[in-house]
Amino acid sequence: MVAVTPELDAKRSVLGRAFDILDCFVGPEPEQTISTLCDQTGLPPATVHRMLATLSEWGAIERAGRGRYRLGMRLWRLGWGVPGARQVRDVARPYMVDLYSATQEIVVLGSRDGNDVLLVDQIAGRSCGSAWESTRRFPMGSIAPGLVHLAHMPVPEMRGLVADGHVKLPRALAEKEFLLLQTLAEIRAHGLAVTRGRPGGRAWISAPIYDSGGELRSTLSVVVPEERLALAPVTQLVRQAARAVSHGLGARTRPGRPSVTPIRRQSDAS
Repeated sequence: MVAVTPELDAKRSVLGRAFDILDCFVGPEPEQTISTLCDQTGLPPATVHRMLATLSEWGAIERAGRGRYRLGMRLWRLGWGVPGARQVRDVARPYMVDLYSATQEIVVLGSRDGNDVLLVDQIAGRSCGSAWESTRRFPMGSIAPGLVHLAHMPVPEMRGLVADGHVKLPRALAEKEFLLLQTLAEIRAHGLAVTRGRPGGRAWISAPIYDSGGELRSTLSVVVPEERLALAPVTQLVRQAARAVSHGLGARTRPGRPSVTPIRRQSDAS
């Protein structure tokens, strides 16, 4: 529990308190109670209750059941309209549909949010399960999209995140920096990251998406159960789709990389 003195509490603005409460809903637990919100923010129950009433009236929060709350639809509408995120989704969606049709596996568009990877869009069949549907945020180093982001960070920034414990890496990479640096260099060189044995027994195959300035903007991934992983054909499709999305965002083909070509389904290639 966060300790808040009366002096510190008096200095916190109403808007700051509202943001503190809203931030509690962005995590593995999409529903919160007054008690859990008090524990996470350090605010007294009366203040949390009053803030929830205001946020609920505005539509940012809604009741999920007796004594439980969740984010409201108004926040979703605001988030959907964010120009940068919407542009990537709009450009990526057709290629995500093609990628799903070609692989019949979960397709994910991911972006960095602080020290986590946030899944901003996805296409998944009914076989993926309810546990997957409730997961939208993963620690940075725990899945391939996070490794792509780490690979494109300045080395001092990457080292700082690892040293501060903000990045969850496989043990081998966490204990041997030379191996981590080699892995990240290979990801940059090949435009692909693969992680196995990640949450839910699934493998992640991820490729970078670049903007018109050549900076990393997002990642495109296919998530495959370990027992169905056929690495070679999937990696080719993921890279191809990510390059097409980058091209749609105005990115030029990087030196030594093949130009963008339409996605070919596995059935078409046979």
